[in-house]
Amino acid sequence: MGFFDKITSMFDKGTSGDDPLHKVTKEDHDKAIIKERPDLCISIKEAPQKTNVQKDGARDIIFSGWQICNVEERDSNPAHNDRRLGYLKLFKTKNDKFVCQRMTLIDDEEKHYEALTVEDIVDIRNFFGTDTLGVALMLMLDRVSKEW
Repeated sequence: MGFFDKITSMFDKGTSGDDPLHKVTKEDHDKAIIKERPDLCISIKEAPQKTNVQKDGARDIIFSGWQICNVEERDSNPAHNDRRLGYLKLFKTKNDKFVCQRMTLIDDEEKHYEALTVEDIVDIRNFFGTDTLGVALMLMLDRVSKEW
């Protein structure tokens, strides 16, 4: 295949031939491994920690509180070195509000961050949605909320 053929095939397919940045696809998400990460969470019986939650296009959310839930989505393709495709984090503030964060990997170099402060479980579910990762977070929340 000549140089011109490679260039035109990129436009025909919408991607580069080798995809050096490993763009995340729907198939990657469908085959992903979901993991709870309680090791990254803090019991609300401990002192609250000052936390800075990143989000794109706006100021970060800064508060004192606890990270109470963390679930992540890992690539099941061994060639991608167990890369993290995304994660959901839920924090409880010392003022009894919740901060939700979703990170989505676009490719090996670009990530997208969303975050929002919410009031209750309905708002939490609305933010995280009902995809596999969102359901995993809600199941984890159901277990950890028994501590309160």
